[in-house]
Amino acid sequence: MKKEVYYQYYVEGESEKCLINALKTKLRCIVPGKVERFNVIQDIFNNSRLRSLKTGTNIILVYDTDTNDIANLRKNIAFLKKQTAIANVFCIPQVYNLEQELVFSCDIRRAGELTQCQTIKDFKRTFIACTNIDVRLKKCRFSMDRLWSRIPENNFCVFGNDSKQIRIHPEHLQDDVHK
Repeated sequence: MKKEVYYQYYVEGESEKCLINALKTKLRCIVPGKVERFNVIQDIFNNSRLRSLKTGTNIILVYDTDTNDIANLRKNIAFLKKQTAIANVFCIPQVYNLEQELVFSCDIRRAGELTQCQTIKDFKRTFIACTNIDVRLKKCRFSMDRLWSRIPENNFCVFGNDSKQIRIHPEHLQDDVHK
């Protein structure tokens, strides 16, 4: 019998949550899983937050790297790796933040072009409210191969980049259709 595999995403903010939901459902380019807001750079995990995890859960930490303070991330990873329910901890750095990742992975000069807005504050608000993120990404020639593809050139480089662990390649999608 095949063992169940579960994925739990922890992301910094609501914008990342919206992006990951679009990537896993509409675009089907990352593994499906639950998405929860939790800033692993600022906050520390505790047992009560992890109580509902099923045995064999893979944890995916998506975080910004626009700071050099890695102390909390280091503590969080060590804590997570000690938990018996957790199978793996995958680190996905955003160089330097979500907006920069979107610029790098799309054919745009600034993130606001995705939502036709001028300021970062407006971008976050309109991105979160957007119901067709997948369509907007496609219009901007989004490349999943470029999203989360870099290793930060600061203190965060020690954690690497595990984004390949959650990517779904198009050939696997076709296999799923025929099963």
